Amino acid sequence: MTASRGRTRRGRPRLPDAAGLVASLLVGLAACSGAPDGGTSGRVVTPTGEVEALRARAAELQPEVETLSGLAGGGPVAVGIRSRPELEAFLVEELERQLPPERETAVVRSYARLGLVPPDLELAPLLRDLLLEQVVGYYDPARDTLWVVAGVDTALADAVLVHEIVHALQDRAQDLDSLLRANLKANDRATAAQAALEGHATLVMLEWQLARLTAGRFGVEDLPDLSVLDEGDLMEAAGLAMPALTSAPRVVRESLLFPYVGGLRFVRARERALGRTSPPLGEAMPETTEQVLHPEKSFGADRDRPVAVRLPEPVPEGWREVHSDGLGELEVRIWLEELVGDPADAKRASEGWDGDRYRLLEGPGGEALVWVSAWDTATDAEEFAAAARDALASRYPDGGRAVDVRRELTGGVATVTVVDAPADVAPGTLEAVARARIGEPR
Repeated sequence: MTASRGRTRRGRPRLPDAAGLVASLLVGLAACSGAPDGGTSGRVVTPTGEVEALRARAAELQPEVETLSGLAGGGPVAVGIRSRPELEAFLVEELERQLPPERETAVVRSYARLGLVPPDLELAPLLRDLLLEQVVGYYDPARDTLWVVAGVDTALADAVLVHEIVHALQDRAQDLDSLLRANLKANDRATAAQAALEGHATLVMLEWQLARLTAGRFGVEDLPDLSVLDEGDLMEAAGLAMPALTSAPRVVRESLLFPYVGGLRFVRARERALGRTSPPLGEAMPETTEQVLHPEKSFGADRDRPVAVRLPEPVPEGWREVHSDGLGELEVRIWLEELVGDPADAKRASEGWDGDRYRLLEGPGGEALVWVSAWDTATDAEEFAAAARDALASRYPDGGRAVDVRRELTGGVATVTVVDAPADVAPGTLEAVARARIGEPR
């Protein structure tokens, strides 16, 4: 549904300002991932009394959602209701599949070494609590079913259905279960894919809501630049409704919000540049958070694909690898902002990212982190290296660690190598494992 054409300027209603837009978006997100007891104005959906009504309503909404999303239907979407205990059991099962205990420990240790989470963080229970606090509807690609949680106010039910029907249609176009499984161990790529999926569904939901809130006078094309939206604005607005989210470490909070807010900006920018040609799926799906943060880097022949940063094997004798992955531009920015504290400086120093890989090692004296990042230009690399030195000085104000930040040219690509090791590690011990190979775009 889009706004009508041929309107005159005289007497034309105004869209909400940025603050109002943020608040409207928050209502929409709450409908799909907000506290289930957040509204009491309507009837309550119950497993016994309302599941058939939900299915009928989903069938009514689906043709419009197909039009707005640009995705063909292929038959009605399966809809069901789950109780809160059933939801909790599902979340526990999913977390165990996606984040088994050994991987959870390794991830927490890596992010703790970076200074982004406390070393004693219990990540899986935190994620379970966050999702239980937020989720009121979700699409399960493994079961091809859209689920609504029992107790959802009917004032929110339509928005839940619209958002999740988009995910069901995405799944029919591109097997989401396989996509998510393939990206389980590729942090930045998984975040980028999730941003495309959630941003697309959120944009459709927002357009659907605008058509009803403004009686069809406005559509998404009338919205102001969505760069006004900020994760911090949503956090402030959500503070009373989502205490578990607001108290979580910053990197966890932003990782949960970015697919919705950053993804919405990405899909909107893509549509403004290319027109509503096709959803951001398949070859059009972003590969990195860099492409989400800078949508123009994902378009067509000028697509800015990251280089592959490969750390050599084997690790030095007496050491073992605990975990290895990449951060991507989004988490590099979060790391700098968290340790240095200036958002503008962190944003500037993280731009120009072109790939990265870190490896957490355990050996004599404790943990060591070896992290190699590639940059578009030597200037970008130097800017990040300077910011990284400031970040590590903030991280270890009293010293006590053998820390080195080195800018180099590796295979014709500007790189920055960070080594954070125990103070008593002999110089050169980790030199070999820090010698990255730069390959073709992954």
